[in-house]
Amino acid sequence: MFRPAGFAWLLVREGRVLWRGSILVRTHKYVLAPVLVVGLMFQGAALALAAQIVRHPLPPGQMVLVANLNLFFFFWLMLSRAMTSAIDVLYRRGDVDFLLASPIPPGRVLAVRMLGVAGSVAAPWLLLGGVLANALAVYGQTWALAIYPMLLAEGLVVAALAFTLVVLLAGWTGPKRARRAGHMLALVAGVFIFALGQAPRFMSPAALGRFWQALLPAGDARGLRYVFANGLLGQPWALALSIGFSGAVFGLVWAALDGRFASGAITAAAYRPGGSAARQGGAFRASPFAAVLMKNLRLLTRFPGVVTQTVYRSLTLVPVVMILAGRLRVGGGVEVVAPLLVFLTGQLALFFISVMVGSDESPELAASAPVAPVLLRRGVLAAAGYATLVLMALPVIGVLARDAALLADLLPGMAGALASNLALGLRLPIPLMRADFGKAQTGTVLGLILGVGVSSAWSLAVWLLVAPHALGWLLPG
Repeated sequence: MFRPAGFAWLLVREGRVLWRGSILVRTHKYVLAPVLVVGLMFQGAALALAAQIVRHPLPPGQMVLVANLNLFFFFWLMLSRAMTSAIDVLYRRGDVDFLLASPIPPGRVLAVRMLGVAGSVAAPWLLLGGVLANALAVYGQTWALAIYPMLLAEGLVVAALAFTLVVLLAGWTGPKRARRAGHMLALVAGVFIFALGQAPRFMSPAALGRFWQALLPAGDARGLRYVFANGLLGQPWALALSIGFSGAVFGLVWAALDGRFASGAITAAAYRPGGSAARQGGAFRASPFAAVLMKNLRLLTRFPGVVTQTVYRSLTLVPVVMILAGRLRVGGGVEVVAPLLVFLTGQLALFFISVMVGSDESPELAASAPVAPVLLRRGVLAAAGYATLVLMALPVIGVLARDAALLADLLPGMAGALASNLALGLRLPIPLMRADFGKAQTGTVLGLILGVGVSSAWSLAVWLLVAPHALGWLLPG
């Protein structure tokens, strides 16, 4: 009855905790059915894509290059997520000290948590790549099923590296700054992938051809740098080496961190002395509304990763700037900028108001103030709208300088997207992590889905206004 919990028991419980913390479970009554429908749609699209791949096979060298590129991108995208997850399982849950005081061997707890992170960061890519692997297997390309063990193996390596980086960073700077480093890593990876996708617009076809030619493997591509790529392509020897290497890296990191975890040195890194408290003044703002407005803006600035997440959501501005500068021409020309800015306005508004609603830890305190409840709601709406408009002011000025006639349709569309998403976010904020460790996640995926839909609807309406013949290709000739 009092025997230490076994490894399998702990692993199952860790999986349950991770599953219960997922945004799908927290909003299951709204999302699970649409997720199943979307999964079937993805599988159908993968079957159509696999049919084209089978009909037009690539040479072996190009297949190795594609496999290497996919593993490279998967690695960096997984690593940024793994760092955040490692911080959560070590510091945010607040149960490590309790487990260390139990008769469960500390190394067993650490191994289970590392495996949980490895599985959680690999799972989205397993689902995405798995539908294509399943489709290729239907057409007789069973080698594609190697994507399942390969991505799990890559997840083991990524989890081991993430735990190492988190322990080092948390020991030096504290968990909050370590999590911020994870956010920055995610931003850099996203920007790099986006920039690589835009490379044909900045490089000549000849230069781009030479770049890809330099990455093509020579000969039979059996060198060490192609082991993982060959494993992804189903080569038995490469697959076995990849899995063995990943297991060895995971085991070495686990063994290296086991002692520090058992002694509590890892969790002790979460403690930081408070330092000297800043002197607080007793003066309030000139009016209750001004105080509420500033409180919400302060909640926004204190949210971890607000800069990186804002920049990541604002990548749409890159093609906007290129179009306004005349370096890129898409469709009818500068008119394409209008729906892009409308969509971005709606998404930023939804993000900002979700941060403010989710980060407010004492709404009942403000509710007890001698002001009308509507004033509190107006303060949140005004703060989120203000932050959005500040960021959108510069691209609007660019449109004014390039084609002022667009403003007649652009500004009402932006106002509609702004107002709609602010009202939506006030009732259904998107899932975000609250500002401090130990706080529950808030929000719902339904708000995220509806926000994208509302922003898209306003963007389409503006696009039809600025380009009335945009859907002319649908009409019979």
